[in-house]
Amino acid sequence: MSPQASLEGVPPGSVREEELDPLESLPRLRPDELLADRAYRELSRAIITRRIGPGALLNMPKLARQLDISRSPVREAVQRLIYDGLAEKRGRWTVVACTEREALKSLFQVRVLLDGLAARRAAVEATDEDIALLREILVRHRGYAAAGGLDETTQISLDLEFHAGIRDLVACKDLSALLVRVHNRCHLSYAADYSPQKIIDPLADHTAILDAIARRDPDGAEVAAQKHVLAVAESLGRDLRQSTEAAAGGFTGKLCGVKGTA
Repeated sequence: MSPQASLEGVPPGSVREEELDPLESLPRLRPDELLADRAYRELSRAIITRRIGPGALLNMPKLARQLDISRSPVREAVQRLIYDGLAEKRGRWTVVACTEREALKSLFQVRVLLDGLAARRAAVEATDEDIALLREILVRHRGYAAAGGLDETTQISLDLEFHAGIRDLVACKDLSALLVRVHNRCHLSYAADYSPQKIIDPLADHTAILDAIARRDPDGAEVAAQKHVLAVAESLGRDLRQSTEAAAGGFTGKLCGVKGTA
């Protein structure tokens, strides 16, 4: 079926036809793997690193052929992408999610609160093993950056791994599930603005967050996490930082008076 035929009945501009070909970059999966989980992992990685861009059609028969698996695990993986905020339904079609500017402001207003809460709880709930795991992620990220590593996929993966490490150790699974969706949508929006020059800010911020968690300092961990979100917001525009800062300061009062870039 041609791309044009596959998009019959879709309003012009609602699905990016030129993004169909990147599906061919997905690897075939081994038969001994949990296919739905691996399909989700490969698809989510491709989406977050923008190998499959916002608005791209997720054609399930094409995905099944490319991954060399049946449609059933692909369908399960795509449903999980929708649940986790990486894909969305447009009529009868499923496409990679897009986030408009106003929606992005709302996402960051939520993220600054949830990231702060997750870091606060981590400072109370993290075991020594949890802290060692987070520190190992930072060591790998710092080593990669120091060696001059500029690969976007690796940088994004290490950044996501650190945040996933915090949210996964928190006992409140509802909080963790909310953060998965918020983190995914935020990364989708600012991956296009990725720049190697921004790497030092996440590393410094992540170090401050982890140091506070290791000190068992809930207040310090919360503030460090919120400062990090503000720094990310500012990298996307002053208006986004201002709206995010207003949400954080209005809710906790801890960030009132915090100015400048992280």
